[in-house]
Amino acid sequence: MKRRTFIQRVGATGIVLPIAMGFPRMRAFAKPVPNSHFMGLLGASNDNVMVMIRLAGGNDGLNTIVPYTDSTYYNARAGDSLGIAEKDVIKLPDSAALGLHPSLQPLAELYTEKKFAIVESVGYPSQNLSHFRSTDIWLSGSDWNVYDNAGWYGKYLEKVYPDYPGVLPSDPFAIELGTYLSTTLIGEENNMGVAVADLSYIPGQPDSDPVRGTHAGDEEAYVREIARQSNVFSNSILNAAGRQLTNKVTYPAGNVLGTALASIARLIAAGLKTQMYIVNIGGYDTHSNQLDAQATLHKTFADAVKAFQRDLEGFGLDKRVCTMTVSEFGRRVASNGGGTDHGSAAPLFVIGTNVNGGIFGTPPNLTDLEGPGNIKMQFDFRQIYASVLGQWYAAPEEMIQPGPLPRHFDQLPIFKASSPTGVDYANEAAAGMTLGQNYPNPASNGTTFPITGVPSGVAARLAIHTLEGREVFAQDIPSGQSSIYFDTRVLAPGSYITTLTAGTARRTRSMTVVR
Repeated sequence: MKRRTFIQRVGATGIVLPIAMGFPRMRAFAKPVPNSHFMGLLGASNDNVMVMIRLAGGNDGLNTIVPYTDSTYYNARAGDSLGIAEKDVIKLPDSAALGLHPSLQPLAELYTEKKFAIVESVGYPSQNLSHFRSTDIWLSGSDWNVYDNAGWYGKYLEKVYPDYPGVLPSDPFAIELGTYLSTTLIGEENNMGVAVADLSYIPGQPDSDPVRGTHAGDEEAYVREIARQSNVFSNSILNAAGRQLTNKVTYPAGNVLGTALASIARLIAAGLKTQMYIVNIGGYDTHSNQLDAQATLHKTFADAVKAFQRDLEGFGLDKRVCTMTVSEFGRRVASNGGGTDHGSAAPLFVIGTNVNGGIFGTPPNLTDLEGPGNIKMQFDFRQIYASVLGQWYAAPEEMIQPGPLPRHFDQLPIFKASSPTGVDYANEAAAGMTLGQNYPNPASNGTTFPITGVPSGVAARLAIHTLEGREVFAQDIPSGQSSIYFDTRVLAPGSYITTLTAGTARRTRSMTVVR
């Protein structure tokens, strides 16, 4: 039996840790030694944390980020009255074509504060419409025709910490809420995270040595190794939970996601060094009763995530914690008896104070579909993973591929330019410099970029890039200039990134050009 296969089968035997209080303490069996890679973890200046929320089942993107000006959307869903009426859509202030599902109203405030990024039409080539296979692809980061049992983040951690599990960190690298680890946190050789559930016991060390050289003995030996790790990690989690911290905000009552996020906020505030948390919520496979089901799901999500963001702000953690959604696929444009069938590309959310809020990409083209009525992707989901690793965790390209990702993927400027602690790079002179959202946006013939605080004596520059990184415009900005007008007729329709730099300070906005 392969080791990583066995890892995935012993979830109830030693990988799962309790989070309720009152369990017997277990002793730690290993500590970082000098020159260990873990010493870098203990003294790391990058303490950024990612909370990944998996919307299991395949979320319908069109009824999430609604193209309320597109008649094709309404015509395709007219038979079941499945479209979200324009009067109910929460209009986005920087888009003339897209808005939020009404149940996502709590997130509108975060969007206005530029703490909410929407990446449109995320998917992968040759979309597989099976829940199981597409989930494997998303969680592993592999190509559609490659079968990989290891996850993108697990493989990344194995590259960063090759002496694991011989030497254990004080805190788990990653925590998944539930009774087993999903592929995301499974490496090529080891599990690189722990699953946490509210159980009534924690397995201890076996009393006798395993029978070496036998199939059963090998498996028991590995159970013992997992138990050793579990004992170390359970102590750190229990100790953090035992600090009796209180959330800074009240989370919505009866909201399962909110309860999970409230616990995560307390663990982070208590000093747990874990840098990845995964929460799974189901119900998004809406073949029928989609209007009611999705409205409930979106309200649960929005209420919980807004409370989490405000809680992080209350704790003073918001600059180093962000939240991201993933779902195995979107759904088709046309309705199908009160719901929608499995589709392809769909929007993805990234939320946090150090996120470049706004829309990445253009509204999906509903008259140019592929296969049985599927939305074409604009961004490969691995561009998002590359951006998370490269920008949020400050990983160099050689740590991103090959390994976690099969090859190079262009990053999107989802995150603000940041130091390892997640605080904006800015020299003192340019600390107050701002780049406002261009108006109008989307732009057709021309647009204006508001600018304030360009310091004297510091070279400032405004540049526009394609999402692939090609510079299409640049202009020096003198001190005191308050705006720049740009003729967008020279650009092809699409999404662009505008960046204002002065010294080491950088301010970024997204821009859309339409015709």
